Amino acid sequence: MNSHEIILRMKATFLIAACVLLVLAGSILGQVPLDPLTLTKFIDPLPVPGVMPQAAPNYYEIGMYQVTQQLHSQLPPTTVWGYGTSAATASFPAATIEATRGVPIQVLWTNNLPMTHLFETSLDRTLHWADPQGPGIPVVTHLHGGENEPQSDGHPDAWFTQGFAETGPGWQQQVYTYYNNQEPTTLWYHDHALGMTRLNVYAGLAGFYLLRDPAVEGPMNLPGGPYEIPLVIQDRMFNTDGSLAYPTVGVNPEHPQWQPEFFGNTILVNGVVWPYLDVEPRKYRFRFLNGSNSRFYSMQLVDKTTDSPGPAFYQIGSDGGYLGAPVMLNDPADPNTPRLLMAPGERADIIIDFSGVAPGTEFVLDNNARSPFPKGATPSPQTERPIMKFRVVLPLAGADNSSITANNVIPALGPASVTRTFTLNEIMGAGGPLEALINGQKWGGTLYELPQLGATEIWEFVNLTGDAHPIHLHLVQFQLVSRQKFRVNQYTKAYDAANPVLPTDNPVAVSPAPYVSGKPKGPNPNESGWKDTFIMYPGEVSRVVVRFAPQDGGPSFPFDATAEPGYVYHCHILEHEDNEMMRPFKVVAPAAAAAKPGDVPETFGLRQNYPNPFNPTTDIAFALSRPGHVTLNVYNIVGQKVATLADGNYSAGEHTVSWDASAMSSGVYFYRLESAEVRETRKMLLLK
Repeated sequence: MNSHEIILRMKATFLIAACVLLVLAGSILGQVPLDPLTLTKFIDPLPVPGVMPQAAPNYYEIGMYQVTQQLHSQLPPTTVWGYGTSAATASFPAATIEATRGVPIQVLWTNNLPMTHLFETSLDRTLHWADPQGPGIPVVTHLHGGENEPQSDGHPDAWFTQGFAETGPGWQQQVYTYYNNQEPTTLWYHDHALGMTRLNVYAGLAGFYLLRDPAVEGPMNLPGGPYEIPLVIQDRMFNTDGSLAYPTVGVNPEHPQWQPEFFGNTILVNGVVWPYLDVEPRKYRFRFLNGSNSRFYSMQLVDKTTDSPGPAFYQIGSDGGYLGAPVMLNDPADPNTPRLLMAPGERADIIIDFSGVAPGTEFVLDNNARSPFPKGATPSPQTERPIMKFRVVLPLAGADNSSITANNVIPALGPASVTRTFTLNEIMGAGGPLEALINGQKWGGTLYELPQLGATEIWEFVNLTGDAHPIHLHLVQFQLVSRQKFRVNQYTKAYDAANPVLPTDNPVAVSPAPYVSGKPKGPNPNESGWKDTFIMYPGEVSRVVVRFAPQDGGPSFPFDATAEPGYVYHCHILEHEDNEMMRPFKVVAPAAAAAKPGDVPETFGLRQNYPNPFNPTTDIAFALSRPGHVTLNVYNIVGQKVATLADGNYSAGEHTVSWDASAMSSGVYFYRLESAEVRETRKMLLLK
């Protein structure tokens, strides 16, 4: 039995135990878990999110509010969180932000949530989380897939509580700017607060952001108006009183509330449980988004009366824009064509043509993805397979002259100047997974990911876990190079020898090249465009090519991408990213690019501390091109020395020291490096 099979058996045991614990926890709290079979399917119409109103031209004021909403006509109203311009307009999912390419917008995000979390009993304070010192719920909005400046990216450490009473160490500003320079596509916005994203998104904080370009899209003549419909698919659990249920008991005592994944027993589309949509016999454009915490979906339309496949899907776009040509999925004449597979965070732009369908025909959107994906439990045919119903019952309202087209030119990226190898690791505890890691490191480990502005790199991910992980990079869209199987046990043995203790703050990269088997496999046709979230399968090495420059190939962003607080990359299974499967990266100017751990750097000197601002600890890195004596001191604003962080001989290469400023007051501090080859001072900000 290999390591993957052992992990999968442990996970199966854990999932059964987790279901039992959820029922017990609900009973203890006086809540009765809802049997989803008591809800009648397909009796509620699909709602379509409206357009988010502007407060002024190209300016929005969007708040987060706690509201009640009817999620199924047989359920009492449910308390949820939503974005809106007021409590009266807030909804789950939120109204859609409609943006135009080349027209920047600004958004003032405000926190109007109560002081106690909707899932207070599920909030695991043993995780590395936002952890405000005073009352209030930390939130921060991330525009997923956006080419954003660091200050407006929704960095997990840029959280804030109600009224900005308390802010995280990465917080920079109240008003965010979105430049909208990238290709037209389907983006979405959602909460991204450190260590609690799973709970804030589960409560309802998500919405669509559609970026349009009339010059590009007008000639394409795609279905529009009422025939263009966004679909966000999410799974949830309920109690009989209509309240949302989320596990309150973990699987290991080290993290008493955290569970490795969440899989609900009801499926919602646009905030309604198992809805229906009445359609005309014509082409429709659906912007699919998998907004679930952990669940993957593999979808096709099925006529349940005849048990025959429904119309084909034509995928015209992906995360980062249009494909080079439409890709047919779910061809009813060929059962070997792939379904539409989506991991959490992924988007797919799909056209379905109902024009040849007999009036009165009904199709169920069917899901057959296992959980955890790809080798977990099969979905329940009564609760987890059906998603929504399409009823071809409306008369054709005028001729359908729309097209099925995608004609984007996808440039080849490269050559790459750097190849970075990352492992996906799972640390097991007595009751199941304890935490998930990238490169064997925790979120707060030493920052080695410092790509140069404008550089093209290969990032290869070696998946040592039993699950598929959707890895998401902020700032950039990337392209898949290949997936390739590798000999897991042999590689793991070599990796464990090089990294005997995990987590580690000094990971040793082990090339997968000697352990790969078979030929590398290129992207599937519908994966051949721009992506910001990509499935990394177990037992495979997945390689993507990333250019740290604007998507349109321009020489520079319209903002300083090297500014604080930087960016992050992470698994988009929300339970994973909340428990260490997320890492920061900083884009650096070419002259400031750091070398790999253990290498002699091409540039030497003092790096900017990270995080900055900070509270109460920060890391300070410096690089030496030759060995020598180094002093690194910290001074307050009046020039008094308050700490010595280094005073001794250091080898050539990169070095990092930490400063714990718990005993210091908030304010500006300076740190100065002195050696035979460099004397340099930088500024940092302590915010308590």
